[in-house]
Amino acid sequence: MKEGLIIWGPFPGGAPLISTVEWDQPAEGEASLDELRAGVSRVLGVKVRLDPPTGPGPHLMRRLFGGNTRIASRYRAGRVFLLGDAAHVHSAIGGPGLNMGLQDAVNLGWKLAAEVRGHAPEGLLDTYEVGRSPVARRVAMHTQAQSLLTRPGGDVTALRELFGELLARPANRQHIAELLSGADVSYDMGSATGPLVGRWAPDLPGLRELTRTGRPLLLDPTGSLDVGGWASRVDTVTVPELDTALLLRPDCYVAWQGTTGDGLHEALGTWFGAA
Repeated sequence: MKEGLIIWGPFPGGAPLISTVEWDQPAEGEASLDELRAGVSRVLGVKVRLDPPTGPGPHLMRRLFGGNTRIASRYRAGRVFLLGDAAHVHSAIGGPGLNMGLQDAVNLGWKLAAEVRGHAPEGLLDTYEVGRSPVARRVAMHTQAQSLLTRPGGDVTALRELFGELLARPANRQHIAELLSGADVSYDMGSATGPLVGRWAPDLPGLRELTRTGRPLLLDPTGSLDVGGWASRVDTVTVPELDTALLLRPDCYVAWQGTTGDGLHEALGTWFGAA
């Protein structure tokens, strides 16, 4: 709305959350119920009954102002690694922080395990920052854009209308959905090529159970591919439904794909150490 924004968040079994967003009001002092009532009236143009909260407290009333988007200049200093909110802070709009933090942990976790077990290839731990810092910058970009679209004012209303027209197109909706969910993340997998390389593994039946071990996984439609000296570190499963073989890292990103074994051993060495 031109005057501001109302946020109402019901939580099953808990107290709801209500807040207003305005850009032309003072931002000093403690928030009060009367101030919230006044903010709602200014934004909506009508008075809305808001009773004091009931039940056990404490009932939080707080005033927030300003934006806070920061990304660590580096994710590693020697034996110290940053991930999640320690590595990046941004608006919570759209809820991308939980997904990004979990992906940070999964990306780093299997690489630390390989290092501890003594079979990590040289430089593997450095690929954590190389892969994840661009993701943080992308999330910061789209959360800042979303924050801008929620600002009051006629000029922003016009921008929202235009954005709404763009979302009427299925291709644009798909693009935004993948952006917000993190499904558009793609990692550099070196010399491996293919439309699925660097991206999340396809959602195949039974894949969730196959990946519970947190080990590298070769999905082979023919059952004829040989992982050679990596057999103790890589699980191989025959999946006749696939039309191409896929090598998955423990974070379920495709490190290699192909219909023959060309390049498979190179990819195995790149990510899982020497045979």
